[in-house]
Amino acid sequence: MTYQTSLRKPLFQNRAGFTLIELIFVMGITVIVFGAAAYMIATPRIEQDIRENHDGIEDLALQARAMSYSYQQAFVLELREGEVRMFPLARPENEAAEEVEEEVGPPSALVPLDSLPWPRVFKIDPEYELWVRRWNSNDFTLVRNQVVERWIHQPNSPCEPLAVQLVSREGNALLSRSFHPLTARAVDEEMAIGNQE
Repeated sequence: MTYQTSLRKPLFQNRAGFTLIELIFVMGITVIVFGAAAYMIATPRIEQDIRENHDGIEDLALQARAMSYSYQQAFVLELREGEVRMFPLARPENEAAEEVEEEVGPPSALVPLDSLPWPRVFKIDPEYELWVRRWNSNDFTLVRNQVVERWIHQPNSPCEPLAVQLVSREGNALLSRSFHPLTARAVDEEMAIGNQE
C-alpha cells in the first residue's frame, strides 16, 4: 500500500485576515458614508444661519414700510458693509407742527419719533458679504468699504423694487431675495448651499 501525498494546496484555506484591497475598499465606502452624513447634518445649520441674517434685513424693511404709512413720512434703509440701518428721512415735527394744531379729533396713539432710538441697526454676520441689485439692473453690486445703498420707503407710493443677496465668504452659501415694492416682503430668488466654485 502506497500513500501518495499531494503537494497541491487546497482551494479554500482558512484565512487569518483581509487583503489590502478589501481594507481599502471598506475604508473608502466608510469615508463616503460619513462625509455624506456630515454634509447633511451641516446643511440645515448653514441654511438657518443665512436665513436668519436675511430675516433681520426683511424685518427692518417691514418696519420702514409700516412706519412710513403710520407717520406719513419717508423712512430710509441704509445698506452698509456688515449692517443695515433704518431711520426717518426727516423729522415730522419740523415740517408739520402747524398742521397738527389745526387737526380736530382724538390725539394720535403714535409715539413721537424723537422719543424712539435712531437708527435701528441690524448687524449682519461678518461671515457674509452683502450684495444689492437695484431696479432696472441685472447685476448685483457688492456693498463694501464706504459704499452705502439707500432704500427709501415713501408713505403713499411703492418703494423701489430691490434684491438683496448674502454670500458667505467661504463660498459655501448664497441666498438672494427680492423685496415686493408695496409690502417690502421678501421672496427667495435663489439659494445654493455647498461649494460655489
